[in-house]
Amino acid sequence: MGRLEISHEILTTGSDFESCRGDVQRFFARTMLIHYDEVLVREEESVNGTEKNFRVRLREGLQANREVLGKFLADLKDEGFSALDDLQAMEKGYLSKILHLIAHLQDGFIGIDSRFYNLAEDSHGVSKSLQQKIDAAPQKYWILKVTGRIASGAEDPLDALRTFEGRRKQGV
Repeated sequence: MGRLEISHEILTTGSDFESCRGDVQRFFARTMLIHYDEVLVREEESVNGTEKNFRVRLREGLQANREVLGKFLADLKDEGFSALDDLQAMEKGYLSKILHLIAHLQDGFIGIDSRFYNLAEDSHGVSKSLQQKIDAAPQKYWILKVTGRIASGAEDPLDALRTFEGRRKQGV
């Protein structure tokens, strides 16, 4: 049996770590976009807005999302898609799934490819307005390190992600 672990940095608001952890756990329990068998929120790897490495973690998280997006765009370009008109000829399958993931990263729906997620704004970015709010009251903002675990009955833990049908059949 394999196990897949996926890490996210989650920006959230709250008076303390415990309230933020509760918000993040509720979010993962309720979202229909991704399902983890276990969600770990690591306090020792989480940071408050008052800590000096908060801004670094924020920049790194945003950059990590840009890199994921860049890789997806490169995959499309490698397959010959360079203009919007090219999308009309795209068949369903691997490439259309990449396009779907690109849309999710742009529109704010969390997925397993989200390295950084702004729960306060349901976004993969941070608005100027929120940046100003963080500057004014940094103690109210947290970046939580979250690890989602998915168990797989198969040897390859990625099998758990391949189809919803497969996850139901495995009883996971």
